[in-house]
Amino acid sequence: MTKLIIFTGTPGSGKSTVLSHLQAKGVKVVNMGTEMQAVLAEKGQTLDRDKLRLLSNEDTLKARMKVIKRIIDSKTDSIIETHASIKQGSRYIPGFSMDELKSIRVTGIIYIDAKSEDILKRRTGDTSRYRADLGVTEAEIDEHRTVNIAILSSFALHLGIPLYIVENEEGKIKDTVKEVDRIVKELFGALGREESLKAG
Repeated sequence: MTKLIIFTGTPGSGKSTVLSHLQAKGVKVVNMGTEMQAVLAEKGQTLDRDKLRLLSNEDTLKARMKVIKRIIDSKTDSIIETHASIKQGSRYIPGFSMDELKSIRVTGIIYIDAKSEDILKRRTGDTSRYRADLGVTEAEIDEHRTVNIAILSSFALHLGIPLYIVENEEGKIKDTVKEVDRIVKELFGALGREESLKAG
């Protein structure tokens, strides 16, 4: 049976950096935002990553469902990089619905966390992305982190799967990658890695 892991974190927590190290180890990663962009581009709609979260609920759901179908059809153990919640002004929208998560048979959820002060520092230093609408104070980031963990806890409870919270401390990326790699091995076993597939 195909095994899938939801991998997420509050923007600025460093989840993409952690995943880049895992990909180098042969782990298959599907970036939900990138795949949604591809689906929209097929319809002639071009949006950058930061404008994806401004899509209407209906358009977001349609694009996400197409990506989910492709993930299911691939029958490949994968990590799905996505958002726990999408912040739109003062409201938060879950990154997945319970029905969607049930349809892809998620094995576990990994949430990369970091101190709000570190997240704010990373966002400020990353000029390649527009994230001012996600919060410009530690209090706003605290709120977003709290909402994310609440949503993920609910998913884990209803799906009967484990939720792992890994803190990505400033200057300790190697420790974070090591811990996440251990968790991925625990959830995937020998599967989900290119070298294992080749060996088999």
